[in-house]
Amino acid sequence: MSQANKKKRPNRHMARESAVEALYAWHNGGNDIAMIPSILADRLQQEDKHGQDEEYLREIVYGVSKDCAELDAMISAAVQGRSLRSIAHVELNVLRIAVWELKNRLEIPYRVIINEALELTRAYADEPSRGFINGVVDKVAQQVRAEEVKKKIS
Repeated sequence: MSQANKKKRPNRHMARESAVEALYAWHNGGNDIAMIPSILADRLQQEDKHGQDEEYLREIVYGVSKDCAELDAMISAAVQGRSLRSIAHVELNVLRIAVWELKNRLEIPYRVIINEALELTRAYADEPSRGFINGVVDKVAQQVRAEEVKKKIS
């Protein structure tokens, strides 16, 4: 792995962590789009987040907030029989990010997206949440990226 690739991956992972935190604040603030610029500014000023992929952070947060209703509908279909209100806000936002990436970032393999969602869950939620997140993201991947999933299985 080249030095450039090593440096790029943590930056994206840190951006996803910041996105979870930003979307959590946005969700708790009543999903007010007007709050996003100040929430992002706060995330970008944190010393422990220097070096993150700032452009990707913005892309995730604006993309998820813009497509939130569609993402929630896809998640809801994958968690049949369970209300989105019963899902912890952190878990819901991890799912939103993963589903948004499945739909919009086709260059990222679906297995990488699942792995990143599990890493975020490990950082922000308890162990049983990981199985739930894995199942939901995998189910959405089978719908959104049927061809890619089929190729990996065969």
